[in-house]
Order: sequence, then structure tokens, then C-alpha cells
Amino acid sequence: MVFLGRRVELEARPGYGRLILGSFVHIGNDTALRSHEGTLRVGEKTVFGRDTIVNSYLDVEIGPGALISDFVYIADFDHRTEDLHRPIKDQGIVKAPVRIGAGCWLGVKATVLRGCVVGDGAVVGANSVVTRHVPPYAVVAGAPARVIADRQAAAAVAERTREALDDIGVKTARAARAHAGESAD
Repeated sequence: MVFLGRRVELEARPGYGRLILGSFVHIGNDTALRSHEGTLRVGEKTVFGRDTIVNSYLDVEIGPGALISDFVYIADFDHRTEDLHRPIKDQGIVKAPVRIGAGCWLGVKATVLRGCVVGDGAVVGANSVVTRHVPPYAVVAGAPARVIADRQAAAAVAERTREALDDIGVKTARAARAHAGESAD
């Protein structure tokens, strides 16, 4: 089962493109998933916000459980610009696969360009432009996007904080019992 918003565009050019949607994918209003000549694969339980565009001329894969916010743009191609005497539209395109890992979050108006890999669990900040690989569990922001935090390090700090707070609770309860004349254990 796939959940479609209003005015969703799902395009797989006959004989050229393949569009593969996992189960329980949610696609927001006015979103376009286009597989012109390549393959566009979307993992299960991925959520697309509104007005998002994904264009595939070669190969785009979005892992399961990804969160793609509103107004995001993902493409595995770009236009050639080398010939100054020909219009850019007549120079053809260059292609390179794009991978968005499992459990990623692409913020509002983020852009992921051709050839990029966004690692599992990574976060791309709002209005960021991804021009190179993003490590798993990294938080990136900016244009071009740069690593500003590491979710794994933050999770480790949070775990140590939880352990310390639990320890404080145990010691406080033990001290309260001792103060009341009860057994410390």
C-alpha cells in the first residue's frame, strides 16, 4: 500500500524508466517522482513532504524510513556547460547515481546533487546543498553542505548522561534510606 497526496506525479518513461515504491510509502501533495531513463527506488515507510521533486536519468535509491521534507530536490544528472557556443540545453547531461540511506532526514528545501551518497541516519539541514558524500549519522548544513555534528557522538553523550542521572537517583535513594536508618541496599 502506498499513500498518495493530491496532484502527485509518478512518472516512469515507458521502455526506459523504472519506479519502484516500497510498502507504506507516503507521498505528499504536489510531489513528483520521475524516472526518465533510469531507476528510482524508494524503500518502505519513506515519507515525502509536499512539492518535492526527484529526477532519475540513471539510478536514485532512497532507503527505508527516510524523511524527505517539503520542497526537496534530488537529481542524479546535471547539464553539460563546456561548449560556450552552444546553448546549455543542447549540450546533453552527465549522470551519476544518488543514494539516500535508511532513516535519513532531508530538511526543507534541501538539494542532493548527482553522484552523492547520504549515509544511513544522516540529517541534511534546511536549505542545504549536498555536493559530496555525507557520512552515516552525520548532521550537515550549508551550501555546500558541511558536517556540523555527529549523531553517534551525541547519542553516546546522551547515554552517558542517562547513566549518570540513573546513578544519581540510586545514590540519592540509598542516602535517603541511610538517613532514615534503613539498610543502605
